Parts: sequence; C-alpha cells; structure tokens
Amino acid sequence: MAIVTFDINDFKKLDIPIEDIEKALVAIGIEIEERGASEIKLSITPNRPDLLDFIGLKRAVESFREKRLPKGDLYKIDGGPALEIKVTKEVKMVRPYIAGLVVKNADLSGNMLKYLINFTEKFADTYGRKRKKLAIGLHNLHAIKGNIIYTASNDEKFIPLNSQKEMSFSEIIEGHEKGREYGETVKERGRGKEIYPYIKDDEKILAMIPIINCDATKVTEKTRDLFIDIAGTSLKTIREAAALLACSFIYAGAEVRPVTVSYPGGNETTPELNYDEIKINMKKVDRALGIDTGRHNVITLANRMGYVAAKLGGAVVFYVPPFRLDVLNEQDIAEDIAIAYGYDRIVPVPVIGTAEGLASEEYELENRLAQLMTGLGYTEAVNSVLTNERIHFENVNIDPKTINYVKIAEAKTSNITMLRFGLVPGLLQNLADSKRERMPQKLFEIGRVFSMNKDKIVEGIQISVVSEHSRANFAEMRAVYDQILKFLGKEKCAFEVFEMPGFMINGRHVIVKDGDSMLGGFGEVHPDVLNNFGLEEPVVAGGLEIVRQVKYDA
Repeated sequence: MAIVTFDINDFKKLDIPIEDIEKALVAIGIEIEERGASEIKLSITPNRPDLLDFIGLKRAVESFREKRLPKGDLYKIDGGPALEIKVTKEVKMVRPYIAGLVVKNADLSGNMLKYLINFTEKFADTYGRKRKKLAIGLHNLHAIKGNIIYTASNDEKFIPLNSQKEMSFSEIIEGHEKGREYGETVKERGRGKEIYPYIKDDEKILAMIPIINCDATKVTEKTRDLFIDIAGTSLKTIREAAALLACSFIYAGAEVRPVTVSYPGGNETTPELNYDEIKINMKKVDRALGIDTGRHNVITLANRMGYVAAKLGGAVVFYVPPFRLDVLNEQDIAEDIAIAYGYDRIVPVPVIGTAEGLASEEYELENRLAQLMTGLGYTEAVNSVLTNERIHFENVNIDPKTINYVKIAEAKTSNITMLRFGLVPGLLQNLADSKRERMPQKLFEIGRVFSMNKDKIVEGIQISVVSEHSRANFAEMRAVYDQILKFLGKEKCAFEVFEMPGFMINGRHVIVKDGDSMLGGFGEVHPDVLNNFGLEEPVVAGGLEIVRQVKYDA
C-alpha cells in the first residue's frame, strides 16, 4: 500500500460534500488512514496506480458520484509529434526503453505541482519497483533546446536539480543523496566500466536516469508547458505509464502532444491512448455476484467506475480507458460492477450442504510436520507459488532449459513468469531479505511445487529446509533429515552422493532415495549461489517430497 497525503480544501472544490467523497473513496477500495482539519491521508492499493494522483482520485470520485460521467472521445491526442527522442545502442544493456510526452497549458498552481511530483515518486516506487523498472522525469519544455538524445556513458558532467555546482556521474553516485539511493538500479558491470543512461538536448544533459534531473529544466508552479520522460527496462510498462500520465493531464484540461522515439531498429510514437474492449454476458456476472443488475442499469454502473459501455445483443461491451492499468479481463469488470452496485446491497446466501467439513489428510500431515520443524528450532516461511526464472534458476546456477517447469503465458510482469519448481530458491531469497537479522537463520516451508510432464502439469507437496550461520554444515542438515524421514516412516531411505555443479558444493550434497524413487536431496550451498543472493554466511539447504505427485491437463 502507498500512503498519499492530500489537502482537504482541494477535495472541497469538487462540489461534493466531503462526507460523500469519503464514502466514495472507501467504496472504491481506498482506506482513509487519517483525516485532520487540513489534510487527509489515504492508503492506495497497488493495483490502482491511477489513484495515486489527485487528478485520478478526482476523476474516480466524480465518476462514482455521477458528477462527470466518462466520454468515449475524451482521451485522444490531436496533432503530430512535438519532439523526437533518438535512442542510441549504448542504453541497451542498462535501461533500453524510453517514452515521452509533451504537455501544454498545464495548471501546476496551488498543490498541483506537489501532487504531480508525489505521484511520479510513488508510481516509480510501487509500479516501477523503486525505479528499477521505470522512472519518470519532469522538465520545463521551454528550457529544452532542439530534440533529445537518450544514450549512456561511464561519466559526464551536469548541474543536478536544486544545485549550483556541476558534478560528474561518479560524484553524484558517491556523494549525492539520490545517487546513493538509486545508483545501484542502473549500474552495468559487464564491460569493465559502470555506465549510466541519460538524456540530453543540443546544449546540455537533461537528466541522469533514474537518479536526478538537471537544474536548468526545473519545473515550478508557474510552468505551463512540460516535457515528461519515462525510461525503464520494460517497454510495456513505460507505455502504460505514458498513457496514464496523458489521461490525467487531459482530464485536467491540458493539451497533450506525442513524442517520436527513434530506436536503432525503428520508430514509435508515445503515448498511445487506446481503449480495450471486453465483451461480457451480464447474466454470468449477475449469477456470480448473486445480484440482478438489469441490462439498462449496468451502463450506469459501468459509468460510475469510469468505463464507457454499450449494449450489444444480449451482452454488454465495456471500453476500458487507457489509465485503468489494472483491468485485464471480465473478472476485473465484474469486481468493478460489484463495487458500483454496492457490496452492502448484496444479500448473503447460506451455503446448503449435508457433509461436515473436515481437515484433509494432507493438511493434517503438513500441520504435524510443521510442528516437528518448529520443535527443531526452525521458523516457517510461506512464499507464493508464483516466481521467476532469475530467482528460481539463474541465482542457483541451474539452466532453465534443463527443467520442465510451468511457464505463465503472456506474463504481465518480469517478477511473475512461472510456477515454482522447488522451494529452496524461495527460502534462499527469504534469507537474503533478512540477512541483517541475528544469526542463525533457520527456515522451513511446506508447500506445493509444479512441473511439466509432456502436456500434463505435475503437482506435488514438498518440505524444504535452509539454515544459515557461521558453522552451518552437511552434518547439521543430515540430523534434520533423519528426524523428518523418521516422522514420515521412511527411516530406511538411502543417501547417495550426487553432484549439482554450481548449486551445491561437490562432495557435500546427497539425494534421498526410497527404493528406486528419488524423494529429494540436501547439502551445502555453493559460494557462487550465496554471492548471487548476497548471503555472507554458509548455508545448508534441501528439499523432500512428502506427498506423491498428481497430474492434470495443462
């Protein structure tokens, strides 16, 4: 959640009673953290980045209260490109993509500039993963001379924002507050020198991305015309950010002009404001929600959530505006219809059944095994089954091409691209996240893992264990496994030395076999893997199958 503070007086200008505004905010899914005499603090859910900005909040409240209903032709851009950004090959290895837009006749008076800057910071911290995925720069358009070049270098000089002293890139990284905070997000060590992306015009450097802008293009409350750059590692993400910003300025009454981005392999124009169309059978939605929206009433409900909608035969077509980055399919539409209808109006229906609910045998086994591990001094971790190849394979030096794992089709983010194949990589990431805590760190997890067998998804339940401290060794994990196997009634399992080069230390890793079946293995983690996760103490780790795997169609 992102906590954002707004001035109460700005909400009072909406010509809606403040009590009704607060009710609308809560209904939309925004938590009011604190309301004082002059300020209101709101907790914004991460899946609605459009609400991090005051204009976005204003738009949502006005739609919900039916003060200003959405129009299909509102979000459009007239006129040709106002600027060109030429991208050089040097940025490919650090931050390869950039988008831009030009805004004219913007109103940044009062609190509007503060809200805009706060939005870019919050958006970059949440949606942009603390500027690792994207960062946004604001510039006074009239201070830019000519077109813009996006390139990278190991060291250049310019005067940073709110400074009078010229500094080199290396000086900013080492001595500037923003350099120390965000420098690690763009360092590229593959060529022997660290290189940093930046944009420049015909006369000067405009920004060291994603660290800090130059002082010459500083934006003030009197600035009316802006150039905004969005640079990042994901082309899709920066396009979405440019569309979101453009929609906010258009809604506020400003004029938005596109920018041409010239890559070495071709050109594109940003932003693009396209509406997605989602066709829904409302009978299915009504049945799922337990309500009767009515074919005519559903259009009003859609308008209240910012959609333009139209009846098409027995269905309804929803036109998703460009700023709704969270809407992916009809389930998201159904959720918004429920919000607009009012959860308090949905009458609970008792679940009719004749069977008594009981814990499954698998659950009972997992619960007893968790009690055993707690008694052995281990702390339980619970990680998501969704992960990515970097954590799951690259960091443990395993070639993903050798593993039949379950990939996520059309993944929306690079952080979630697969279902986990095992539990150990997630536990190593837990150790990395808590490396400043007191040693020893001893964790276990019991959970589901997935793999592919031809066209079948194979699902099973494993237990994995990790221990990190200065004296962690093979014997420690062997003692733990003896206890686990005794609990499972598999004391006669055999241990065989098995090499996992790059993941486990040679000669210090074994597999556990029950007859001809391999149940798992454990050993001492290779130093290269420890370095990949930033771990400084020795680690022993292992995984073991506790429930036989089942198969189902992919």
